[in-house]
Amino acid sequence: MKIHHVGYLVVDIDKAINDLIGLGYELEGEACVDKKRNIKIQFLKNEGYLIELVSPLNDSSPVNSTLKKTGSSPYHFCYETPVLIEQVTKLKQHGYIVIAEALEAPAIGNKKVVFLYKNSVGIVELVEE
Repeated sequence: MKIHHVGYLVVDIDKAINDLIGLGYELEGEACVDKKRNIKIQFLKNEGYLIELVSPLNDSSPVNSTLKKTGSSPYHFCYETPVLIEQVTKLKQHGYIVIAEALEAPAIGNKKVVFLYKNSVGIVELVEE
């Protein structure tokens, strides 16, 4: 599978944007509020590399526990797949567990995404092409 982006969890998305622009990144689209996931997202690009900044909207955001443990840091890789459900089934057969069921992602053109976890690799996101 091809890598779509690296998810980067941050406390302050505006500060992170400014710091990454200073490292040569450019904004990719506009910031997006995902009310279903209770997060704010901004994509940035640097020479073909796409990162997704993710910050919680409030204390009930599902990313808060990870943010408290790790602080601002990369926390998932997202991979493109032509058939989402088929790939989820394959990964489950290899020991991955679904931690967030397939749901439309407004920051990625409402494509469906699903999050999985495996102890040896951490969090993986799949997005349907």
